[in-house]
Amino acid sequence: MFSWFILLFALLQGILEWLPVSSQGQTVSLLIALVNLDENLAFQIALWLHLGTLIAVIIKYRRELFLYLNLKNKEPEIVQWRRFLIFSTLGTIVTGVPCFLLVKYLIKDNSVFGEYIMLVIGVALIITAALLFYSDRKKNRIGTQPEEISEENKLVKQASIEDLSKLKMITSGLFQGFSIIPGISRSGITMSGLLFMSTKKEDAIKGSFLMSIPAVIGGFILDVTFTAVEGGAIFPIEWWQLLIAILLTAIIGYLTIELFLFIARKYNFALICLILGILTLVLFAIRFAG
Repeated sequence: MFSWFILLFALLQGILEWLPVSSQGQTVSLLIALVNLDENLAFQIALWLHLGTLIAVIIKYRRELFLYLNLKNKEPEIVQWRRFLIFSTLGTIVTGVPCFLLVKYLIKDNSVFGEYIMLVIGVALIITAALLFYSDRKKNRIGTQPEEISEENKLVKQASIEDLSKLKMITSGLFQGFSIIPGISRSGITMSGLLFMSTKKEDAIKGSFLMSIPAVIGGFILDVTFTAVEGGAIFPIEWWQLLIAILLTAIIGYLTIELFLFIARKYNFALICLILGILTLVLFAIRFAG
């Protein structure tokens, strides 16, 4: 029966990863609520499932990645996207590593954080909803006609990734680093951060997905290294169950990425984050009361 739950959450990961809601947060909270799984184990499984969506993103953007990794290509646009991936990754390391160690340490010690992780997830989702709502309002304000906005806002124009300074690239990575906290949506917080910096929504979506590649790889290596040093089991569950879950996540993720990229371009997911945050808090209250 446990294997079927893992497959269920692999399916959820493959779908939710593309939306500005926390796939990791939902996976962790549901694993805890439905199968009463240990918080640390749920956190490890969620990190492993990100390998599936990583595969889907690599396949989706394989042509772009080939151009970016080809250092002989000196086209200005390619060079700037290459710089974006480098500097955003550096920013992710600055905030991501401390957040990772903090979360792992608190859960490992079975502290208050481990006991109240669903509460943290619910609050984090609501914070993500607020960020998405605010960034969408800012985007809409920038997109209005000149005669309808103030002189200050007339000076604000939407920029492409190529127009971002190194500092802004690093800042987008700093945002991404906080997504290691369960409940903080990686795509939600990075898209919000890029939109705050007046980046075009199309570029914000693409940039958010591409910068996830080195972040997921780095997070996975960090988790495996941390677990090995502590003498723990590398595989949180049976390896074959994990492999099937990762492959299912990759397949579902690749099949749904175009659909959800279309939806992400059209709609704001602040309301979805808000609803999921409230539901998570309700699940926490039920579990805590029981």
